[in-house]
This record gives sequence, C-alpha cells and structure tokens, in this order.
Amino acid sequence: MALKKLAPLAVAALLVAACSSSATPSPVAPQPTATQPAATQVAPATPTPTAAPATCTTLTVWIMNGSLTDAAASQLNTSFENAHPGCVVNYQVQQWNGIVNKLTTALASNNPPDVFEIGNTDAITFEAADALADLTSDRAALGGGTSNVSSDPGQAWLASLNDASMYNGKLMAVPFYAGDRVLVYRTDLFKTAGIDPTTITSKAKLIAAAQTLQAANKSVQDFSGLYLPGQNWYALMQMIWDEGGQIATQTSGTWTAALESPASEKGIQDYVDYYKAGSTGPTNNDEANPNQDTLFQQGKIGMMIANGWEIGSSIGTTGVVTSASQVAAIPIPSVTDGKTVPVFLGGSVIGIAKNDKNMQAALDWVAQLSTPTGQNLEIGISEIPGVKTFAANIPNTPANATLLVAASEAAAASGFTPNAVGWAAVEANNPIKAMMTQILTGQATVDAAAKAADTQIDAVING
Repeated sequence: MALKKLAPLAVAALLVAACSSSATPSPVAPQPTATQPAATQVAPATPTPTAAPATCTTLTVWIMNGSLTDAAASQLNTSFENAHPGCVVNYQVQQWNGIVNKLTTALASNNPPDVFEIGNTDAITFEAADALADLTSDRAALGGGTSNVSSDPGQAWLASLNDASMYNGKLMAVPFYAGDRVLVYRTDLFKTAGIDPTTITSKAKLIAAAQTLQAANKSVQDFSGLYLPGQNWYALMQMIWDEGGQIATQTSGTWTAALESPASEKGIQDYVDYYKAGSTGPTNNDEANPNQDTLFQQGKIGMMIANGWEIGSSIGTTGVVTSASQVAAIPIPSVTDGKTVPVFLGGSVIGIAKNDKNMQAALDWVAQLSTPTGQNLEIGISEIPGVKTFAANIPNTPANATLLVAASEAAAASGFTPNAVGWAAVEANNPIKAMMTQILTGQATVDAAAKAADTQIDAVING
C-alpha cells in the first residue's frame, strides 16, 4: 500500500500511512513499545551544521510526493544552503509508484542521490542490501538521542520508526514522519444517543457505545454502530499488540508466526467481540471493499477505525455526512481502561547512500529534520513528527484536532509489520484475512484458525 495524502479539512488533519509490498530480513523484531512520559524523554539534539567539504557543489535529495510542501522544502533547502556556501540542493520530488525499483537502480549506479526518503516498511530492503550509510555514531547529532533501543528513555524517535531504521544493531536511517489510525465517529449521532466521546476509554466502553448507536439507529438499513469488516488486518494487529501478542517473532535470525500464542488469540477474540457488537461489514472482505469512507458518508456508520485522512473522504457534498462538524476522532481505546492500543504506524525514514561523496553535507541536511524547526514544519503540514517529545505535544488547535489524537497514540505505543524476508509473500496470499473470515463465519475456532494461519506464514516468512 503506497504512502498517500489527501487534502485535509479544517477539522481533519491529514495523516499518512506507508506500507511496502516487499521486505527483507532483519534481526530486529518490531515491537510496539510504550514510551516514557514526556517529562522523562530525551529532547532531540540540535546539531550545529558543519561546513560541507569544498567538493560539495550539489547535494541531491529525493523526497516522495506529498511528504513536504513546496514551502517546507524551500525552508529546509534555503537554511542548508545558507550554512553551506557553494553547495546547492538538487531537490527532486519522486513518485511512490515504482520507487523501490528506481531507488535500487540509482543506488547501484555511480551517481546515486545523497539523501532519499524510504517508506518505513521498505527500509529493510535497502538496509539488508548494504546500500545505506551506517549512521550509528551520528545518532545524537541526528536527533535520535543516546540509545538504539526503542523502549529506552534515551531513544528519542517514535518506536516503530526507530525500529525501521535499525539493522543488525546499527542505525541505517533517520525517522522522518508517520501516520496511524484513529477512532472516527459521527458527532451528531453521539449527541442524539447521549454518548460522551471522552468516556470511551476501554474495550468494554467502546462496545457499549457501539450497541447504543446500533439501537438508536435501527431504522437505518445495514447500520453499524462500530464498523469493522471481517478482514481489516491492520486493526487486528493493533488488538493483538494490545494484548501483548505478536504476528511473528524472531529468534537467532529465524522468524516464527505467533498468532496461536495465548496473547495473540486474546487480541483476535477482541476483534471478534467488536465485530459482533455492532458491525454489518462483510466477513470476507476488508475496509476498502466496500469502501468504508463511502458507507460513512452515506450515514451507515457511527464509528470506524480509520486513517486520519479518511475523514476528508468521508464527507461529501450530497448524502448524509456533508459537514466537517459531523465528524471527529478520538484515540482507539485499549482493553485496559485509560490506555490506547499500540497503533500500526506507517510513515517514512530518510537514508543516505553508502560511502556518499557528500557525507557531511548529507548528514547536515538530514539533521535539520529532528530539530525543533524541522519537527514544527512537519506538524505544520499535518504530519506526526518523528521525535517522541514533539509527537506527544502537538499544539491543541482546531486545525490539529485529528493530528493531536493520532500523534498522542503514536507517542504512547506503536508497531508495524515483521521485518522478514518473506513478508511480501505472506501479504500476497494473506492468511490473516482468511483466518478472520473462518472465525467470523464459524468455520473454525480462534485457536484452530490461528494455528492454520501460523502454518501458512511459517512456510514463507523466512524466504
């Protein structure tokens, strides 16, 4: 699934999600990790730019379409050029379609880009191919704090983006920005049903709200109090992590599927409970079939788990939902009251070409991103910034309403797909989707379906 952006409405800050269609092995399993409170987190370093070597006349930077506005890019490039007289930034906007192949070819050439953006789940492809510069000794100067371990207070970046940037214990990329899912709801239906969104702070309370909405809107055909299609496996992963489970784990370089673990099965059961509480979604398809945004706009959904940018596409000029005032978002609650689920974090990281001829200049350009200026630029264009302290402290303004919710979730805990050589093969014939359909249709128990899915995953996950 390519990273994409849509224009945000005033109430709906733009979020992004990046997923790759390929992966390569990594010894670091992505673990959703709770961060320390903001007061104990290490603030990002603000590096002092070092004058680029005299040989730097041009620094080539590839950034993906939609990741930076023209104004934000201009500010970064102008600041860099002012600090590096004689070194001009050759800034190029790239398209997501085909970027992995294009970047692979470019990095194998004699003239690769110096700095380039990579989707977080694509990063392992280039890390394992030894195509990226080792940035481990520059972590602090790049704004990543003092530790490589995502759960340590001294590690400054969002957990999942930090994990995506690590390979064999080395820092091979720098977190850029992220996006995740939130609980989107109809404000008008909540008001009519007497539901206070601030009280939805646990699984039990979310189910109760779904059932209340279901009862209050029984005259609407195929109405879902909480819409979940049978195969929204991104939402499922979050519930599995929330219970302490994993899709797969890695030991001594070998990945093993873990859906049949007791913790993972609890997460699967949570999904089943939510589905049965108030969803009329199909048991054999995902959130795009039919498109849940369209159903929401037609007035058939009270709540849904969605990317922040989906709010914009859920409001139309005709139909039932036609105003931004009808839509808002809250964090996705955990099974534990007062907590939120670890969210699936899509996004991007920044790499530097191995043995780059403009290494110091490249480091200085990238270092800008984790400074207060760079982080505030990302917030200003409605992106979750990569530094935990900034993600946890988004300014509370109407324009940031959805971004504030999503960023607080990401700062608390996040995860992403296993960094395994065969993960692309897993997704190609996704047994997780089939597992959910079997469970929801009564063809198999949670335990039996999970074991069957693990067997299929194990057959391909290690390549």
